Amino acid sequence: MAQASSALAHPPEPTLALPRSFWKTFVKEYWNRKPTVFRGLFPQHFPTSQDIFQALLSCGERYRAGDFKQLIRFYIEHEPEPGQVPDYSALFSLSRYLPVAGDGTLDAYVARITHQLRGRRFGIVLNNLQTYQWDHWLQMKSFLSGFYEALGVPMSGADSALFMGNYQSTPFGVHKDDLHIFNFIIEGHKVMSMWPFEMLADRPEVPKNIPGMAEQGAIIHLRDKEDEQQLLSQAQFLEAQAGDIYYWPASYWHRAEPSKDLTVSASLGVSFRPPEFVGAAPKHEWPGKLRHAELPDGSKWKVPEAVRRSIGKRGSRPNVLAADRESTAAWVRFLTTGAMEGSPPQDRDAQPLTGQDWVRTHPLRPIVTTALSEGHLLVAANGHSSTLAPSVVVRRRLEKLVATLNTGRPVRVKELEEAFFTKLEGRTFKRSAFQALMNDLLRWRAVRRCEPGQGG
Repeated sequence: MAQASSALAHPPEPTLALPRSFWKTFVKEYWNRKPTVFRGLFPQHFPTSQDIFQALLSCGERYRAGDFKQLIRFYIEHEPEPGQVPDYSALFSLSRYLPVAGDGTLDAYVARITHQLRGRRFGIVLNNLQTYQWDHWLQMKSFLSGFYEALGVPMSGADSALFMGNYQSTPFGVHKDDLHIFNFIIEGHKVMSMWPFEMLADRPEVPKNIPGMAEQGAIIHLRDKEDEQQLLSQAQFLEAQAGDIYYWPASYWHRAEPSKDLTVSASLGVSFRPPEFVGAAPKHEWPGKLRHAELPDGSKWKVPEAVRRSIGKRGSRPNVLAADRESTAAWVRFLTTGAMEGSPPQDRDAQPLTGQDWVRTHPLRPIVTTALSEGHLLVAANGHSSTLAPSVVVRRRLEKLVATLNTGRPVRVKELEEAFFTKLEGRTFKRSAFQALMNDLLRWRAVRRCEPGQGG
C-alpha cells in the first residue's frame, strides 16, 4: 500500500451526503410546503470561503481569456433618496473587479474591491458555480444524491449560484424563482424575508391567470420605503449562520435582508422542468424526471429508455442521425454530471500520462460508453465526452478498456495499452489515439494517478 506521505496519496473527497432518514423527514415535512433552516448538519466538508475564492479566481481567468459563457452579475449599491429604497447598477466590464492570483484570499480580494468602489456596498451573483471549482461540484453532487433517491432526478439541471457581498438587500429585490432552493451559508450571518406566493399574488406587477404561476419566476417592484415596510410587516423571517442551510419552495417570494458584514452563500436550485439544452428539438414531451438508479453507475449503463424515446421523436429535423448523436451526447454529459447544469472544471494542469503511471477510477463516478448511430461510440465521464468512430473490433476493445478501469482497481497504463493492442493492427487504431483518450480521461478527472495497490 502507498504511504500517506506519497505525492500520489489523495485526501478524502468532500461529501455532503445525508442519510435516508433526513430526506424522508424532509419530503414529509418541508418539500414544496414551507421554508426552514437546517442547522449544522455537516461537521466537515462544508464549502469554505477559500473554495469560493478559488472559484471566483477561475472565473476571472476565464473571463479575461474570453472563454466565458456563464452568467455573472456584479452590482453596486447606491444611496437612496429620502423615502426611497436603495437601487443598484450592474457592471458589464469586469476585468478589474474579478479576483487575480495576487489577491491570495477572499478577504484580501474583498478589501481591494471595497477600495476600488470607494466603500460602496456591492454584490456578486455567479451562476454555474460548480463549473469553476472541483470540490464544490463534489459537494453539491453528493448532497443531491439523497435528494434524487427520495424525489427522483429533476431533468432541468440543478445549479449552484454564488451570492456574495455586503449589500443591504438582494440587488434585484423581492422575487421568486422557478426553482426550489437550498442555500448554503458559507460566511456571515444571513436573514431572509419570505412570503408564500398567495400573499403577494394580487400585486399589480404579478401576472394573473397564468397556470402554474406559483412555480414561475417573478419580481416585486417596491414603490418606496413605505411600500417596503408594508411588505416586511407581512413577512416571515429566517436567520442562518455559516454552516447552516436554508430551504424554501419555488412558490415562496424572498429577499436577503441587511447584514452587518460580508455574506457568502451558495444557492443550489432544482426544478423538474425539461433541461435547457433540449430547446433546439421539436416540441414534444420530455421525461419529467428519472429514477436515481437510472444515473450512470458502471460500464453496462445505458441511456434511460425515457430519454431514448424522446430523442427518437426528433425525426422532423434534417440530418436526423447527426442530430440524434448530438442530442444523445448532450444527455449523457448531463447525466454524468449528476444531472447538474454545466460540467465541473477539467484539470488543465495534469501532466500527460506515461506507460509507467498507475491509474484508477472512482467507484461513484464511472466512465460510460454509449453506442451512437452509424457506428460511433461516445466515451464520457464527469460531464465531458469524446465521440469516436471505431471499427467493431476497436469498439469492443474500448468497451473492455472502460470496464477494466471501472473496476476501480489500480492498473498500469502500459498494461492497459498492451492489452488493448494485442493482435490489433496499428493502422486500425493508433497508439497516439489511445494515449490521447487516456489523457482526456485524466483531464476530466475520470482517472487519476495512484500507487500500485492503492485503494480508497
